[in-house]
Amino acid sequence: MLFRIFTIIAVLALAVSTWILSNPARNPDAASVVNQAKSPGYFLKQAVMTDYDELGNPSIRIAAERIDQIEHSTEVALYNVRVDYQSPGGQAWVMFGDEARVQTGAKIVDMTGNVRLQGPTQGPDGPAVIQSDTMSYDVPLGVASTDSDVRISFGQHALNARGLVANLKEHTVRLESRVNGHFQP
Repeated sequence: MLFRIFTIIAVLALAVSTWILSNPARNPDAASVVNQAKSPGYFLKQAVMTDYDELGNPSIRIAAERIDQIEHSTEVALYNVRVDYQSPGGQAWVMFGDEARVQTGAKIVDMTGNVRLQGPTQGPDGPAVIQSDTMSYDVPLGVASTDSDVRISFGQHALNARGLVANLKEHTVRLESRVNGHFQP
C-alpha cells in the first residue's frame, strides 16, 4: 500500500514539474527566439555593394545610407540609395531614391520615393533626368522601368508620360502612355 501511494505521489510530482518547466515564460530560450524574431536580422550603415561584369570591370555599384534585413526574410530594405551603372559602351547612369527593396540573390532593385535616373552628360543642355515615384531596375538586363507617372527633362525641354522602359545598355527610352512634351527653342 505504501508503495502505491509513493508511486502516485511520484507520478503527480513528475507531471507538475514537467508542466512548470515546459511553461514558455520560464524557458529563457523560447523568450530569446521570440525577441530575435522581432529584431532585424542584420543591418549595415554606409554600405557599398559592387557587381562586376564578365571581364572583371565594375558594372554596377549600389550605395546606401542604411541596409536592413526585413524580419529574417530574404528581402532587404535600402535607405537613401544611389545606384551607379556603367554601360558596356562606357556611359554612366545614376539612379537615386529614398528607399529600395531587393530580394537576396535577385537581380532586381525596386526603388520608391523621389526616384531620379540621370543619364550621361552630353551636349550643352546637360544630362537627361527621369523622375518618378517608383522604378524597378533589372541589373542583368540593364533595364529601368515604371508604370507610374514620369517626367523627363533635359535642359529647358520636358516630357511627361505614364510608364517608361529605359534600356540603359541599348541607350533607348520608351514612354508608355499619356505622353505630353514641351520644348523651348
